[in-house]
Amino acid sequence: MNKKSHLRRELLSRRDQIKGRDARSEAIRERVIASPAFQRARAIHCYLSIRSEVDTYTLIAIALTQGKAVAVPILDSHRRLSHCWITGIDPADFTEGVFGTRTPRTICPANPGDWDLTIVPMLGFDRDGYRIGYGKGYYDRLLATAPTIAYGVAFSAQEVACLPHDSYDMPLDSIATEDELIVARSLCMN
Repeated sequence: MNKKSHLRRELLSRRDQIKGRDARSEAIRERVIASPAFQRARAIHCYLSIRSEVDTYTLIAIALTQGKAVAVPILDSHRRLSHCWITGIDPADFTEGVFGTRTPRTICPANPGDWDLTIVPMLGFDRDGYRIGYGKGYYDRLLATAPTIAYGVAFSAQEVACLPHDSYDMPLDSIATEDELIVARSLCMN
């Protein structure tokens, strides 16, 4: 676990130093929107970006404009993860939640499996589809219970050759960066 903690600090620092984040986020967003999984999806689950993460607000707005339902993750005061449908991204419709996340003011519960595509944040990734996040395991647990396609979104500078992973770490189907849409090697081996 110590190796993962060190790697998290290194990858967060690397992500924080990325220049041209807006243009890079736009390129990532365009890759996701052009993907067959996004095109087919009736509903998506997408995180509300914070700090130096790939911006997802425009992606969510586009999904809503296209008539897709959108669910977002929310953490309650006990740091339990749940999910909520949203109808827009007006900042007035959200409050600040746990860890600086955004929480919808109106809660309309969504359940894992109610959406077709899950968009996942990360600090780093490898080409086998493994990701490293903030270390709380929220997305690994979600992906283990939600039978959806899972796309990670990250800047190409967040790639590492090989991430340490455990049996509970859930690989992603694809990772969208500003340079490419990577299909996870772990899927190709099955």
